[in-house]
Amino acid sequence: IATTRDALTIFEACRQNILPRVVRRLNECEKQQIQAGTIVVFDEKEAKMKRWTDGRLWTPSRIMNNFLVYRELDRK
Repeated sequence: IATTRDALTIFEACRQNILPRVVRRLNECEKQQIQAGTIVVFDEKEAKMKRWTDGRLWTPSRIMNNFLVYRELDRK
């Protein structure tokens, strides 16, 4: 996702059920399938999640244009 338009296109596709949304917390097997480039969309109320957790270590968020950006940290 490079632009705000890209993000809005994905949100709209999820809203129209063209792309799936996460509607619950992921189990451990599902979390292990996340890799670079994975996009996850969830609605806080629908999924009953205030924030995303996947067991990985992330930097604090940074604002970059219209996005909050996190970078994964190496556990070493």
